[in-house]
Amino acid sequence: MRKFKKIIFAILGLYLLLVVSLYFFQEALIFLPTHLEQDYRYEFNDEVKELNLKSGDITLNGLHFKVKNPKGIILYFHGNAGDLSRWGEVVQPLLKFNYDIIVMDYRGYGKSKGEFSEAGMHHDAQLFYEYAKGQFNENEIILYGRSLGSAFATSLASNNNPSKLILETPFYSIRSVAKQRFPFLPVDWLLKYDFETHKLARAVTCPTLVLLSKNDEVVGYETGLKLAQQFNSAQTISIEEAGHNNQAQFETYWNGLSAFLQDQFVC
Repeated sequence: MRKFKKIIFAILGLYLLLVVSLYFFQEALIFLPTHLEQDYRYEFNDEVKELNLKSGDITLNGLHFKVKNPKGIILYFHGNAGDLSRWGEVVQPLLKFNYDIIVMDYRGYGKSKGEFSEAGMHHDAQLFYEYAKGQFNENEIILYGRSLGSAFATSLASNNNPSKLILETPFYSIRSVAKQRFPFLPVDWLLKYDFETHKLARAVTCPTLVLLSKNDEVVGYETGLKLAQQFNSAQTISIEEAGHNNQAQFETYWNGLSAFLQDQFVC
């Protein structure tokens, strides 16, 4: 009996340790930034302007890729890992659609300063939207959100009047992802971040494209599909072979983007 009690207490102790760890270290699970020195110089083949925008008492770093005679601009919000030295390379292939592209590093990423804050990050996204509005008419702005970035792109689309919204491997909410990955933990009590993209989706009025991966091992296909169903009108593309990070390897992705940007979809 004593041995049995010791085993039970050990299991309970490990469970409590997991609960405490998830609460205090959840930022390390949600945000995976890498950092750059302030004098780091970006090197890309395409024409690019480095941006440093003030958000309160912090400075946020971004890149503005430029093309000749652009149709408009794509404001791109990247995933939860890395920094602009990587994401600048990721967005460059989108330049072939002949749009300028702005991509920012969130606070705490790359050269951007500041502490993680859901409200602060949404404010930062609006700051870059205002910058884009200073360069183009609002009906020429396309919002693009990838994974974590889908929360910011959807929020902006719900509060502004962009031309289009594109979401790649989006999630219903951070809570839905956490419950999927940690079904044995009291996620509702522990999470300090919401990122409830589904609540924002209902207020989006612009044409929306949702790009889902059938083999999404990070946020899960079902949570993205559930989000897509919250929009008033959204075109959804499911890429059979794709995972969370490799949609651009598939022709279905590029064909879908091309059709959507050329208004060839009928929602």
